Amino acid sequence: MRLDPFLAQRRDDWRRLSSLLDRLHGAGPGNLALAEIEELGRLYRRAASDLAHARAHFHDPETVSYLNQLVGRGHAALYAPARPRWGHLWRFWSEVFPRQVMASLSYCLLAALCLFGSAGAAALAVVISPELADLVRDRPLPPRPGGGMPVGFEALLGSVILTHNIKVGFSAFALGIAFGAGTIYVLLANGMMLGALGGSLGTGADALTFWSLIVPHGGIELLAVCLCGGSGLVMGWALINPGEYARRDALVLAGRRALPLVVGTVPLFGIAALVEAFVTPASLPAWLKLTIGAVSAVAVMGYLALVGRPSADLPSPPRTGQAR
Repeated sequence: MRLDPFLAQRRDDWRRLSSLLDRLHGAGPGNLALAEIEELGRLYRRAASDLAHARAHFHDPETVSYLNQLVGRGHAALYAPARPRWGHLWRFWSEVFPRQVMASLSYCLLAALCLFGSAGAAALAVVISPELADLVRDRPLPPRPGGGMPVGFEALLGSVILTHNIKVGFSAFALGIAFGAGTIYVLLANGMMLGALGGSLGTGADALTFWSLIVPHGGIELLAVCLCGGSGLVMGWALINPGEYARRDALVLAGRRALPLVVGTVPLFGIAALVEAFVTPASLPAWLKLTIGAVSAVAVMGYLALVGRPSADLPSPPRTGQAR
C-alpha cells in the first residue's frame, strides 16, 4: 500500500483515538463509557501496528512522528500506574491491616512470647545476680555517684530504645526468610537486652523514673515489634511447611500476608516517636506518663481486635499449605 491510501484509510481512527485520549486526560476514566474504554484499547493497538507498518514501509518522517506521539500518549494513558486514592488507604486501615493481624494472630503471639519471655527471664536473672547485667548489655553503664541511673542517661534512654526497636522490628521481618530462625534469634536477643535494662535500672529508687521514660512510647512500640516478628514467622513457617505448594510459591503467598503487618507498623512506630518526643520529656507526673502509655497500647489492641474481626461477606485470606 502506498502512503496516501494508507493515510486515507487510517486517519479517522487516529483522530478518534486522539479525541478519546483528550477526554481521558481532561476528565479521567469516569468520563468514558465502558464501550469507549474498550474502543480506546482497540484503537491504541491498531495505532501501534500502524506505527510499525509506517516505519517499515514508508519514509515519511511526519507520519512516523505523529504516530509515535499518538502511541506514546496511548501507552501512558493505558499503562500508567494507578494513582493512590484515599479510599485505598481507608480500606487498608479499616480492613486489610487489622484483619491480617487477626489472621496471623498465632504468629504474633509466638513473637510476643519470644520477646517478653526472654525479657522476663533476663530481668529476673539480673535482679537475682546484678553482675549479669553487663553480660547481657552491649557495654556496662557508668553509674551515678551513690548508685542509680547514670548521669544524663534519662535524656537519651527513650530515643535510643525507640531507634533500636525500629531496627529490631524490621530485622525480625526480614530474617524470617531464614526459616524463621533469624526472627526468633532477633526477638530473644533483644528481649534479653530490654530485660537486662529493666532488671538493672527498673528497680530500686529510680524505678518510677525509668518506667516513665519507657512505658509512654514502649507499649505501642513493642506491640509493633511483635507484629513485625509475627510477619517474619509467617514467612518462616511457609518455608518449613509449604503444604501443597512449592516453597517458592508458598513464600510468595506468605509474603502477601506478612507485608501488610509490616506496613501497618510504620505509623505505629511514628506514633511512638511522637510520644517519645513530646510526652516522655514533658514535665508531667510519672503516673500520668504511665497512664498514657498503657491507654495507648490498649487502644491499639482494641482497634486490632474489634476492626480485625472477619466479616461474613469477605473470605479469610488463604493460609500457607492450603490450596486456593
